[in-house]
Amino acid sequence: MLEAFEAPGQWLKGNLHTHTTNSDGRYTPEERVAGYKEQGYDFLAFTDHCFVTRCPNEGLVVIPGAEWGLAVGDTNYHLVALNVPTGFHVFPEMPIQEAVDEVRAAGGVAIIAHPYWSGLTLADMQDIEGCAGIEVYNHMVHKGVGKGRATVHWDDLLATGRRVFGFAVDDCHFDGDTYGGWIMVKSQYRDADSILEAVKSGRFYASTGPEIKSVEKDGSILRVECSDVAEINFLSRQWCGKHEEAPDGETLKAAEFCLDRGQGYVRIEVMDSEGRAAWTNPLYLS
Repeated sequence: MLEAFEAPGQWLKGNLHTHTTNSDGRYTPEERVAGYKEQGYDFLAFTDHCFVTRCPNEGLVVIPGAEWGLAVGDTNYHLVALNVPTGFHVFPEMPIQEAVDEVRAAGGVAIIAHPYWSGLTLADMQDIEGCAGIEVYNHMVHKGVGKGRATVHWDDLLATGRRVFGFAVDDCHFDGDTYGGWIMVKSQYRDADSILEAVKSGRFYASTGPEIKSVEKDGSILRVECSDVAEINFLSRQWCGKHEEAPDGETLKAAEFCLDRGQGYVRIEVMDSEGRAAWTNPLYLS
């Protein structure tokens, strides 16, 4: 958590889950690049189903990738693989751990897509090693069936001691599922290698709207500053944590929380009056 706000570099905005006409998307890779560039994004990852899409860099950092569906008995995983080479593939019947291992061996970054939509439980995910994290917000799923938020899945994993990051993505296919979920990455350079290194190190926060401006730790006090929001939550194991809510007609811009090693981890969630949220990655306390 803290490194994202303390490390040198610039904040870069990007979407890590994008579909095109190379699978079941409505728009070509070039059209997607143009659209995200117009919206002020700095980077974009293509994740067509079972196909590694590449596209010229037209003023936007483009990251190749793909998404695979894996069926293990009655359990269905969707695995996003970033920065994998052309022709890379995994098989639908491959165990999830083996698929993650293949992605990492190819130099890629593995993320569990839309766990709530997929019906995944803690038992389905807690033994997976090597995943960067899970999608805690998926805009397409939210717009489609209302199961886009998976923050409880995230807390369940964190409570077991798993160190996983939380990603917000679009998973865009058509028109109404774009520009709703993104990550803000602290990167020294505006290139794919630097962005991916920051992602793997957790130097980012996820958002659907609010800005998290700073997070600082002074002794046992954790302080966050953000854009105008309606509530700020410090979330931890079980009953540990804190909720602050703005009085009617007012907003919050900052909050503090007293840390204790028994909390295990703390992550911060801010939410505005329209229900849009932003999430830091966890600060681990033990």
